[in-house]
Amino acid sequence: MLIFPLGKRGTNGIPVATIFICVACILVQVFANSMSDRVALAFRPDQLDPLKMFTAAFTHGDVWHLIGNLFFFYCFARTIETQISFVGYLLAFVTFVLVTSLAYAATAAEPIPTLGLSGVVWGFMGIFLFLYPRENIECWVLFLGKVNVPAAIFILVFLAFDIIAFRYTEVAAVNYVAHFSGFVAGALFKLGLWNTFADDPPALKRSLASARLSPARTQRR
Repeated sequence: MLIFPLGKRGTNGIPVATIFICVACILVQVFANSMSDRVALAFRPDQLDPLKMFTAAFTHGDVWHLIGNLFFFYCFARTIETQISFVGYLLAFVTFVLVTSLAYAATAAEPIPTLGLSGVVWGFMGIFLFLYPRENIECWVLFLGKVNVPAAIFILVFLAFDIIAFRYTEVAAVNYVAHFSGFVAGALFKLGLWNTFADDPPALKRSLASARLSPARTQRR
C-alpha cells in the first residue's frame, strides 16, 4: 500500500531548517545527475570520512528514494523544529548523521557505499514517538485518501516492517542499520537532551509572561 505521511495537525511556525534541508537534498539530486556522481558523495563504511557522512545524507539513489525520504522527513522533523531551539535541532541532525554512519561502519560486512536521509528521518521519528505517542499523523493513502493514524501505531508498524525485512532479506538494498540506530539515537535524544533545548509552548510562555507582569501591576496600585 502506498502511504505518505503529511504531518501532525496543529503544528505552528515555519520550519526553516527543515525546508532548507529538503531543498538541499533536491538540489543535490538535480546536480548530481548520474549514479557515479552520487556514489562519489556516498559514505563508505571502510573509510571513516566525516565529510562523506554528511554528503551522503543529502544524496539519494533515485527520485523515488528522494521523495519517500523527504515526505517522512518533513512530516516529523518540521514538528520537532517548532518545539526546539535551532541549536538543539542542529545538534540532533548532526548526531543522527554521525551515529547512523558509525553504526553502519561498525556492522557492515562489506564496504558497500550508503546514501540517503533515512537515518536522520528515523532519528526524528524516535523523538516524535516519545514526544507525541498519542497524536494523530495525517497520511495520504492510495485509494483511501487522507487517514489519521496514531503516531505510536504508525511509527512502530514501520519499525516492525523494517525489523522483519532486516531479519528475512538476504541481500538488502536498504540500510536498516541506519534506520535502527537513528531511531535509538532519537529516542535517547528525547529522553536525555530534550529538556535542555526545548522551547516553551506558546501557552506556557504567555502564562510565564503574565506571572512576571503581575507583581509589577500590583506594585503600581
